[in-house]
Amino acid sequence: MGVSELTASAVKAMSNISIGHQNRDAPGSGQNEHTPLSNRAGESKNTYVKSHANSPVAWQPLDNKTIELAKADRKLIFLHIGYKACHYCRLMSTESFNNTECAAVLNESFVPIIVDREERPDLDSVYMNYVQAVSNVGGWPLNLFLTPEMEPVFGGTYWPGPGSSKRGGGDQEDEEPLDFLNIAKKVRNIWKDQEARCRKEASEIVAQLRDFAAEGTLGTRSISAPHTSLAPSGWGAAPIATEASLNEEKEGAVSSELDLDQLEEAYTHIAGTFDPVYGGFGLAPKFLTPPKLEFLLRLNQYAGPVQDVVGEKECKNGTDMAVATLRQIRDGALHDHIGQTGFSRCSVTPDWSIPNFEKLVTDNALLLSLYTDAWKTLGGLETSEFFDVVLELANYLSSEPIVSKDGLFSSSEAADSAVKKGDTEVKEGAYYLWTRREFDSVIEAAETGASQVAAAYWNVLEDGNVDADHDPNDELVNQNILRIVKTSDELSQQFQTTSEKVKQTIEVARQALNTRREKERGRPELDEKAVVGWNGLVISALVKASVATKGAKPDSSAKYLAAAVKAAGFIRPHLWDSEKKILYRIWVAGQRQTEGFADDYVYLIRGLLDLFSASGDESLIEFADELQKSQNERFADKSGAFFSTQANAPNAILRLKDGMDTSLPSINAVATDNLFELAQLLDDSTYAKMARTTINAFEAEMLQHPWLFPGLLNGVVTARLGRSGTNDTEIKYKATRQKA
Repeated sequence: MGVSELTASAVKAMSNISIGHQNRDAPGSGQNEHTPLSNRAGESKNTYVKSHANSPVAWQPLDNKTIELAKADRKLIFLHIGYKACHYCRLMSTESFNNTECAAVLNESFVPIIVDREERPDLDSVYMNYVQAVSNVGGWPLNLFLTPEMEPVFGGTYWPGPGSSKRGGGDQEDEEPLDFLNIAKKVRNIWKDQEARCRKEASEIVAQLRDFAAEGTLGTRSISAPHTSLAPSGWGAAPIATEASLNEEKEGAVSSELDLDQLEEAYTHIAGTFDPVYGGFGLAPKFLTPPKLEFLLRLNQYAGPVQDVVGEKECKNGTDMAVATLRQIRDGALHDHIGQTGFSRCSVTPDWSIPNFEKLVTDNALLLSLYTDAWKTLGGLETSEFFDVVLELANYLSSEPIVSKDGLFSSSEAADSAVKKGDTEVKEGAYYLWTRREFDSVIEAAETGASQVAAAYWNVLEDGNVDADHDPNDELVNQNILRIVKTSDELSQQFQTTSEKVKQTIEVARQALNTRREKERGRPELDEKAVVGWNGLVISALVKASVATKGAKPDSSAKYLAAAVKAAGFIRPHLWDSEKKILYRIWVAGQRQTEGFADDYVYLIRGLLDLFSASGDESLIEFADELQKSQNERFADKSGAFFSTQANAPNAILRLKDGMDTSLPSINAVATDNLFELAQLLDDSTYAKMARTTINAFEAEMLQHPWLFPGLLNGVVTARLGRSGTNDTEIKYKATRQKA
């Protein structure tokens, strides 16, 4: 989501390396004749990259040929990282990349490269953290000006196009507008006049980042450079192993410093950031934070020693905070109340009233897992709260269009869509918005008097329910974003009827609105690209929902399990090279693309282990073991834990370890759980030792900021108390192995 914009101070910080300095570096004035470029985006199979095939920008792929071209011409690289579902990525493409003057500057003075962040998460992670460190903003699209060695000179997120300066203009009337064209020209001039200085400072920053990544001090140390001061945060790199931790590692034990006390500290900090009014954590933008909510739900399910350390009252309060947040998310505007097609990615307001509208399969998979756990916690019956949300999410993820003909799960649905079917112009959220006039006309045609009840239920107002402060460009005037603001009991009193009648009226209204929407509006465009790691997360979630609903909804349960089985069954022959032991990340247009990253391995292994527990198919354990061995060979660090990328990953300036949970569970947290489970199933002490050394690798950071590592804290619990929840399938499998 590209809602964060470059500030005037950030531009000034960048321009300080030229403005006010009269010296000129000689290397910039002797550049070679430039090689003319043509747009190669159409050659790509990637859905996001290919969507720029008709752009006047001469987009190049990120490959050795392009890098060598930049080096030969001594040009800066302009690297654009985006993804298909993102509204601001589309907006920047429309405003800037389709602008002939912007395109001319990019084509003549830079080597423009376009990358899908979902295909290259390694690059996205490194450069996003760089941008956050420089300008304290983050989001997508991500735009970087890089030396030909891929070292960052300057970067930012969404920059408005020429003539759109009100979205991100300067602080003073006499300042140049902070649009993309002016920024590109400024960077071009700086590089031309002071190439040597740009190279030197970019190399110094990368060197410091590399050192801090190795030390595990990213997020706690500042980077000093001549033109700016950087304070990186959120990198989650692993610390260098100390002599003491290496001794612990040799013994195969978790460091004595890491214990259940860290759970108490994590709980205290998370509880301190909880929003008691609207749920969730912090203000805005407000994200779903599934790993944090899972941690809170788990507290009350852990064995007695955890309850003793954290406190029984505190563990129960953790459950209450998670449930309260899930209620707010369910009732808020992130939820598609009409079509029941899942949840958007985040809210731009603290009260969950305005979504960014894009829907990622990852968010919905993790939410399905959370709502299943919450439903079970609240009784696990058909009448228990959240049962309807579990069914809705599981049906969404196991049906078209999310499920492709191959059985894989597509990546996302776009934030933007056509107001009417057949329109070429698209708008953000158009599929989900209603004027009061259309709302009333549709519902009244289905049931007289129903629109008043439905409007009160979903907060539909005559002049729209989006205030001007959250609509600076007047794009949502008179529009309503549906969210539940009153219960059926409250409405029954307001309209002097029964609660059951209110529920019937709301369902009639929902069906009428859904019928109109499906008939007249264009559904948001689907990114059919399947990401293997993300498919692993969906497999896990569907398996959990299948097992939980087996008694209440056997037919639905079977459907969810079948979808998980089909996806796993497709991945092994099509995306796993059994001879070379390589897992591929992307399936698009009937082809596999891009060797997998560590997250593809760990998330898929997690899905296979969960699927085995439900189905008893022992070939899944065999496949998971193969993947784990390949993961160990390609990503493991001898000091402990796993890098996100392989050694010598193409065009990567840093090799990082992912320890902190973000909107996704951290790679090393999931890897730890996988290793502990495989160790128990296969009686493999090597895997158990690897799990413990993975935890130890993050010891320094976990001791300092345990609340950033809820996933790895679960690993600490397992290391101290053993695995819990072993089911009959696992017991039977182990017994069979022992007999053999």
